[in-house]
Order: sequence, then structure tokens, then C-alpha cells
Amino acid sequence: MNMPTPRSYTEMQRMYRRRRVVVVMVIVAVAACVTGLGVMIHSQLVGDEAQAAADDVSSSAEVSSASDEDDEAEAQAQAEAEALAAAQAEAAAISAEVEIQLDEVFAGAEYAVEVVDLENGTTPVAIDEDEVFVSASTYKLYVAYSMLSAVDSGTMTWESELNGTTLGECFAQMIEISDNACPEAWLYDVSSRDEVTAQAHSIGATSTAFVDGQAATTTASDLATILTGVYEGTLLSQSSKETLIDEMMAQVYRYGIPAGIGDSGVVADKVGFLDGYLNDAGIVYSDKGDYVFVILTNNSSWEAIAQATSIIYDALPEA
Repeated sequence: MNMPTPRSYTEMQRMYRRRRVVVVMVIVAVAACVTGLGVMIHSQLVGDEAQAAADDVSSSAEVSSASDEDDEAEAQAQAEAEALAAAQAEAAAISAEVEIQLDEVFAGAEYAVEVVDLENGTTPVAIDEDEVFVSASTYKLYVAYSMLSAVDSGTMTWESELNGTTLGECFAQMIEISDNACPEAWLYDVSSRDEVTAQAHSIGATSTAFVDGQAATTTASDLATILTGVYEGTLLSQSSKETLIDEMMAQVYRYGIPAGIGDSGVVADKVGFLDGYLNDAGIVYSDKGDYVFVILTNNSSWEAIAQATSIIYDALPEA
């Protein structure tokens, strides 16, 4: 057996060391890869956790924001409900206060009153508002609505013929001087009593009636309903609304509600007088705000209506 020479032995040791170095380098490389992978995995996990945390924060912020909005809406609704309840309580107190005084003003007469606050929709005064009265010429407000609806729909124009003149001229005479021929022509030649009754009912004036051979009837509540709708713009076009209100402001009989309001405001109204019935229904633009006033009477006077208006107006809260 041949023994390795010192040189061969030395070379073998070098080879062994080189192999050991290579093995170590491989181990180190593998360890580095494993460590790098671990770092990458850790980084990914940390990143995912950070993103999840960020998403949670964002989601929480959105939920919080939505919750805050819901809370604000609920608080606003609660405040509005409380304000309306307070206004209704105040209205009930005003009605009770003035009714005692109006009973004296209208002593020996029948009367009904409804007053609507057009800002909040409450009724500061409501006395026998659903009692049926002969409407006298306040029925022309319902005919006016019928005419204006025909103009708004395009089935009629202001130049259309009616009672030997134009619809526009007839309309002005009906409201300004309470002419009877024009509304009667409308009821007989263009529309009908049944149709105008149905139109009144369709807007909530459900106690109003036009019957052949009888005087038209209505209530203070029904007249307040149509005037409120006119004011709010829910019944007519803006042009038709302005036409009606302008004509009501120009009507010549100013002894009732307009006289009672005096210099405190401007009144757009329509009166009615037939036998013992004296009625007045209008929109009041006043220093205390905008209101609908309706006063229906039997066996009373314009002076009493003016006095009642003044009493009611004085009892209303300052704007």
C-alpha cells in the first residue's frame, strides 16, 4: 500500500478545506435566502396588517361620519318637531283667547273662522271651520281655479271666447268687481257644476258643493285650503298664481279683512255677499308674516268682520 506523500497530503487538506468552505458558503447562502424570505413574508404580513388596520380606520371613519350625519338629521328632525309642537300649542292658546272676543263681536250672528300661518302651517284660529255656509261670491275662487287650470293645461287661452268677450276679460271682471255673468257662463257653457265640485274636492276642499238650482256652499276650512295651495304654488303655475293674486289685490270691496289689517299689511282677497251672508277670504302679507284669513258670517256686518280681523291680528305673535 502506497502512503501519500506530504505534498499529496497537503493537497488533500486544501481540497477538504475548499469543500468545507463551499459547503459553508452554500449553507450561508441558503440561510440568507431563508432569512430574506422570512423578512419578505414578515414584511408582507406587516404590510397586510397595516393595510387592514388602515382599512379598519377608514371604515370606522366612514361609519362614524354616517353615524354623525344620522345623529344630526335626527337632532334636526327632533328640533323641528318640538318647534312645530310649540307653534301648535301657541296657536291653540290664540284661538281660545280670540274666540271669547269674537263671540261678542258676532253676537246674534253665525260665524266661522280659519286663520293659517303660512310659515309653519299651523292654524292660530279655527272656530267652526268645518261648518257649511252659503259661499256667496267666494265660490268664484273655485271657478277661478277651474279657469286657471284650463289655461295651464293649454285647453283654453286668455283669448278664448267666453260670454261675448275673452276669458281674460271675464276673469278680471269676476274677481275685481265680482261679476256673476262670467262665472255662470263658465259653469254652463265650458265646464259644469259637477266638474268644478270635483276639482274643488281634488285639492282637498271636500265640503264645497255646486248644485243646480242652489247656492254654492263651502266652509272656512275649504277656502283656507285653496288659498294656502295658491300661496304655496302647489295648485297652479307661477304665472297663474300671480294672475289670481294680482286680481284679488285689485278687487274693489275692501270693507272686511283689508279694513281690519289696515296699514299693517297688504291683502289679496275675495268677498261674497248674498242675502244675510257676508264672507271674506284672503291672503294677508303683513308685518307679522303671511297668513290666510277666512271669515264667514250670516246676519253680521262688514264692520264686524273688520273688527274681528283686527282682534285676530293683534293676537298673532310678532314675526
